[in-house]
Amino acid sequence: MMIEKPPASVEVGGIFYEVNTDFRTMVEIENLIVDKSVTEEQRAFAKEIMQYNPDFSFEEACANAKYHEALTLFYKGGIPEDLEGAIEKLVWFYGCGKPGINGNQEKPGKKPLYSYRHDFDYINAGFIQDYKLDLLEVESLHWWKFVSLFSALRDDCKIREIMGYRGADTKGMDKEQRKFVKEMQKRYALPEDELTAEEEELKNKLREALLNGGDVSRILK
Repeated sequence: MMIEKPPASVEVGGIFYEVNTDFRTMVEIENLIVDKSVTEEQRAFAKEIMQYNPDFSFEEACANAKYHEALTLFYKGGIPEDLEGAIEKLVWFYGCGKPGINGNQEKPGKKPLYSYRHDFDYINAGFIQDYKLDLLEVESLHWWKFVSLFSALRDDCKIREIMGYRGADTKGMDKEQRKFVKEMQKRYALPEDELTAEEEELKNKLREALLNGGDVSRILK
């Protein structure tokens, strides 16, 4: 059980770096990594990466550009020289220092139960209901505290109800129950962009790396 104050810095290569701890930063980073879209700045940086790494595909270069932007958001005083160590500490911080801490992790082939981007109103309503805490008004909330509070929302919160529908297995249900759950899953389905097979594979790899500390040996040569 952690009884120490959540960290405001991480150690990379023997040096401590101050980081942005607010939940908004980590939500932005997650959205950045798993988002299909690529900004003009990311495209430009991806092309620069490909000049120095000719073996990279454009999709791989874009992924690296996104990670570079994520590191820029995370580290306050500049990105550490040890890029692999830097991204590993970002992944560690995202996971609140523990494997499997994030409630949105899904088994292979399973869709996420929530989206910070699309479900924010429901999530915020839960925080207001349970903690009298409006996420739109709070000046700062450490990511680890945010995840802890989110994981402890009561079952009668709307977001918990929605997550229950999205993750429900209809096998074994009677006809009426199955019909109702299917209707709820359709109503609360998260929007999915049209992805090519290659884009879908890349997205899954990026999500795996961010959520579960995947292989980052090729990140930002």
